Amino acid sequence: MADVRILDDADLDAAVAVLARGIREIPLYRWLLGEHADDLGKRAWLAKILLLPLLRAGCVAGAEVDGRLVGVLAWQPHDLDLGVVTEGALTRDDFSAVIETPELLERLRELWTEPPLPPPVPDGVNMILVTVLPEVRGGDVLADLVAPVEEYCREYDRPAYLWTGSPRVRDWFAAGWHGRVFAEVEWNGVHMYGGVSGRPLTSRTRRQM
Repeated sequence: MADVRILDDADLDAAVAVLARGIREIPLYRWLLGEHADDLGKRAWLAKILLLPLLRAGCVAGAEVDGRLVGVLAWQPHDLDLGVVTEGALTRDDFSAVIETPELLERLRELWTEPPLPPPVPDGVNMILVTVLPEVRGGDVLADLVAPVEEYCREYDRPAYLWTGSPRVRDWFAAGWHGRVFAEVEWNGVHMYGGVSGRPLTSRTRRQM
């Protein structure tokens, strides 16, 4: 079983390194990276801008095996205003890589200016992204990572939901957390599945993926 804890600023570099390895497997971010999907520097840049605001808000969990970070999960409660919580967390320097890459900048602008995908319920907790290193897949690390979100949802009696372009993630979430698909949409060229759990988010059983 992995040791799971909430990450903080001291863990940023390790968390970015983990997400940078897995981010191109997430269909939406693979679309965003486009022809730069094999560029580790661009993947690390994207991982940082995705993780840092949520990490500052205390909404990134990390899984460690033998003292090494091997997985991350980021989530956002419906009433968390990241703009207020993390003002100044990202600077212009953090966007230098994308400013120098017009096609990547255009896709990022498209992603950020479109209306967000809708939540299934007003008070749901959005499980934004999750990844684990390839060498620990097939065990319980992914399920272990969800534990802090389960605890939060039990305390506040909330369901969790996710939007994913991966049928495998869709099925894993549905099978493990009393989930169901509430919508399917085409978004930025990616077929996205919306999955929502029961209330509160509760693990049905350990599910490998």
